[in-house]
Amino acid sequence: MKHASIHTPEHAELVLLLKDLRLKAGLSQVEVAEALGRPQTYVSAVEVGQRGIDLLQVRELCNLYGLGFPKFAELFEARLKSRESTKRPPRRRRKD
Repeated sequence: MKHASIHTPEHAELVLLLKDLRLKAGLSQVEVAEALGRPQTYVSAVEVGQRGIDLLQVRELCNLYGLGFPKFAELFEARLKSRESTKRPPRRRRKD
């Protein structure tokens, strides 16, 4: 059985890039969520890789971050080659 795309290294690079772009744009998760008309937990779930995201949603985020989609595609391809996600420590989970 084929695994879901959210469990791939490519998805890890995608969500890391989206988070980095949000931070570079100087936006909080709350600000992005408000602009999208979604709860903050949606943005968080996307950025930690718990939620899939489609091309139109990526494009919408690019617009919010002041980045054209073609430039985003270039950055994403570069990230895939550099495997940035493997260079960063894993996110620690909160204990409930």
